[in-house]
Amino acid sequence: MPIGPNKTTAGLGGYAPQQNLSGYTRMEEKKLFHSRRDVALLLDKTVRGGYDGLEMGTVMAVDQNSGLLTPYVPDTISTEDVGRVFLLNDIATAATFDVILAASYKFEVGDVIVLTDTGGSYEEATISDIDRVTYQHKAVITLSAAIAGSFSVANNANAYLKAEDASSGKRSVAKYVMDQNVYTGVDNPDPGALTSVVLSNAVIYQSGCVGMDATAMSDLGVVEDGIFYVIK
Repeated sequence: MPIGPNKTTAGLGGYAPQQNLSGYTRMEEKKLFHSRRDVALLLDKTVRGGYDGLEMGTVMAVDQNSGLLTPYVPDTISTEDVGRVFLLNDIATAATFDVILAASYKFEVGDVIVLTDTGGSYEEATISDIDRVTYQHKAVITLSAAIAGSFSVANNANAYLKAEDASSGKRSVAKYVMDQNVYTGVDNPDPGALTSVVLSNAVIYQSGCVGMDATAMSDLGVVEDGIFYVIK
């Protein structure tokens, strides 16, 4: 039978399996710089291990424990904050808490960390032991002393590396914007990756930044201009 309008379906439809494809796939590379990268002031740095893959444009702080870079922790708590490790249990005037096993590798024994939740309190503590053997799905972190306050899972209790030489407040200060993607490893406490960071003289896309908030903008001297951030 001829094929054409009102002639035949050419075997399409019915009970025969078929796949209809429409559109196309487009790969789009993330862009950070609007200005020329080669005129920006850049500096080579080392990122601490245990953070898996970190995106270009991630706002970075300086870990007070090692002097290496660690992701900056924004003011508002989000489960997407790569610098935070979320607790699996409430902690109140105690010296132990549980975290997901993979996330525990962001910490090492001897690290000074900061505990917080949406209640707005911050408390500094020192890690004395990390048990990654007893349980297959979680790690038990032991502190050198019981904390004085309390932090609950219902309020998104979390911990992160101390990244400011201060005894109060959030203790995480934005220092740089990382200008490349890096892989830091997922279970290696050793230095994870070499990277370059932007210091000044750059115009970057807001959409390309990870972890930028009003406090980070102030710390970095960033000015907002339309869809861009200007780093002077």
